[in-house]
Amino acid sequence: MDADIDSKIRAIKEEIRKTPYHKGTEHYIGHLKAKLAKLKQRQAQAKPKGKSKGFALKKAGDATVVLVGPPSVGKSSLLNRLTRAHARVEEWPFTTLEVIPGMWQYKGAHIQILDLPGIISGASKGIGRGKEVFSVAREADLLILMVDLETKHKVSSILKELKKIDISLPILIVVNKIDLAPKMSYSVKPQWIYLSVLKKKGLLTLKKAIWQELKLVRIYLKPKGRKPDFEEPLILKKGAKVFSVAEKIFPERKDFKQILLWGPSARFPGQQVSLDHQLKDEDILSFV
Repeated sequence: MDADIDSKIRAIKEEIRKTPYHKGTEHYIGHLKAKLAKLKQRQAQAKPKGKSKGFALKKAGDATVVLVGPPSVGKSSLLNRLTRAHARVEEWPFTTLEVIPGMWQYKGAHIQILDLPGIISGASKGIGRGKEVFSVAREADLLILMVDLETKHKVSSILKELKKIDISLPILIVVNKIDLAPKMSYSVKPQWIYLSVLKKKGLLTLKKAIWQELKLVRIYLKPKGRKPDFEEPLILKKGAKVFSVAEKIFPERKDFKQILLWGPSARFPGQQVSLDHQLKDEDILSFV
């Protein structure tokens, strides 16, 4: 992973160096610089910060998701499935004693997943490092409350612990290890997600649910005279406007001859729009 990022950074720097700067290439160079900044951020995140990760991790990527729940329900296994992390997985509880980070790439977005130590009764009062766990959870964009068939009765008590410390994030409730029970031998709540990390069942449903709850949009850039770049979209929050894209690519420029739009929010292909236009997922923009 690190070598791949390094090679991409070198290639983009070389492309910027050999591209003559003038009005016609300004958008293209701005797009390259935006990709370069994103890669440098990923490079910094990939570098080890010492032996102990502890509880002082910063948010990274386009969004942050935290995994909470009772000990030994499969949070570390889920982290390993979604990312390239190598969290320790054992059959006994309390294996995870610190925050374990991983980066999940999905639909062009880089989503930080944090595996937190298991929550036990009294966590909101600091028992079992509960306050430290919740302090990390509070800064996330989405919380996945993970249980298994044996601990799903603890969902309500964990939700009460979260309410005591005023965490008001979107929450997905996930029940793992359904492969250990006979088919449909347990009651199902429609709003919960049931899966088996071990057997890779239900993971696609979970991925789609995470994406939906994060409310992210992908914006593709089309330099003048070139095809849109569908490999490295800009990732923004739902409701973002053209201004947010322009600010990332041209931080010092506010005037444009034309801003052209293709995609779901365009009334017709190549529609001319203003900086105040609200974007939708998979829109394509070209600044002239």
